[in-house]
Amino acid sequence: MKLNKSFYVSLLLFILSPSFIFSQNLVPNHSFELLGNLPVVRNKKNAFEFEYQSGYQPFQKNLKFWKAASDATPDLRIIDRNVFRQCSQVYKDCNRPKTGEHFVGIMTYLENTNTKVFREYIQIKLKKTLKPGVKTYAELWIQKDRQAKLVSNNIGFYFSQKKFYVDNEDVIEKIPQINHDTFINEKNLEWVKIEGTFIPDKPLIYVTIGNFYNNENTKIIEFKKFRGSPYTPPYAHYLIDDVRIWQEGDTPDPKTKNDSDKFEISKIKKNEAVILENIFFDYDKATLKSTSFEELEKLFSFLEKNPTVKIAIQGHTDSRGNDNYNLKLSTSRAQSVYNFLKQKGIQPERLKYSGYGESRPIDNNENEEGWQRNRRVEFVILEK
Repeated sequence: MKLNKSFYVSLLLFILSPSFIFSQNLVPNHSFELLGNLPVVRNKKNAFEFEYQSGYQPFQKNLKFWKAASDATPDLRIIDRNVFRQCSQVYKDCNRPKTGEHFVGIMTYLENTNTKVFREYIQIKLKKTLKPGVKTYAELWIQKDRQAKLVSNNIGFYFSQKKFYVDNEDVIEKIPQINHDTFINEKNLEWVKIEGTFIPDKPLIYVTIGNFYNNENTKIIEFKKFRGSPYTPPYAHYLIDDVRIWQEGDTPDPKTKNDSDKFEISKIKKNEAVILENIFFDYDKATLKSTSFEELEKLFSFLEKNPTVKIAIQGHTDSRGNDNYNLKLSTSRAQSVYNFLKQKGIQPERLKYSGYGESRPIDNNENEEGWQRNRRVEFVILEK
């Protein structure tokens, strides 16, 4: 894709704009890294070469927050270093995630003797409702699946007030507020960012992504550098990563906006507890809420930048409830943070976790304010 000078000027202005610097991302699990119901079960039949865990079942059973919007079956693709290395020994055009080890694959065009029209869609509830009358930005990164013979246009964002589900595999007849209508990866296999803006005329909180146009209004051509089997059926299949949505004027929580000191290696003493702010769990459970991801991403970046650091993650509760139960809950919550970091690629030998229940309060246990401070997750540097 040839880019002219004006593109780079526009990109620079966008990066320097206040809405980019201070904006939140309203998409939970935006890079598809957060999984549940672990471990991911190895497929009996491998639909993707070398990728023994990829498929629609991991999308349905393991991927957090994202859902299919119809009977069609999007795939969670899991490509770690070993999978990529195996592929690279055979092919020169292996796909790999834009970020982390996961991305999602959706079919944007398929027509054959069995199926006249086939589309796949992914849907998610945003962290908060989009305000009417406020400029809204949306972007994602996309790349053609190397095994797909065709490339197509039409990847769109459809925002709605309610979630919906269509009980067929046909086109979802919605008009996307943002749509990319030119070919994607027409000449080269590369990650491309598509983006757009719109102004909502009513509150919206769900977004659905896919091709909302029928075959007559979808452009397709054969990928010029396709090296697969000539018997591969004609279809367009794309990989999506790093979905981002925000509104003009959105700013991070003031508590986290200026807390970079907390993640400066030179300012943290060995064996000194550092509280992770804004880590939230479902009530009485160890399931991380999506509002926790921003803080956890900061901890992950800190560990990536300091590869010799080893930490212990420590969970704590308030004094309400049974002592043994609190101990178990605090341990499970510390383990959830441990699992998040491990799934992101931090080596397990650099991480430990433990729970202390109510035994180490930092405030009184007499009111809601004290209980809230005592319910916390911390990390301690064991080795620098």
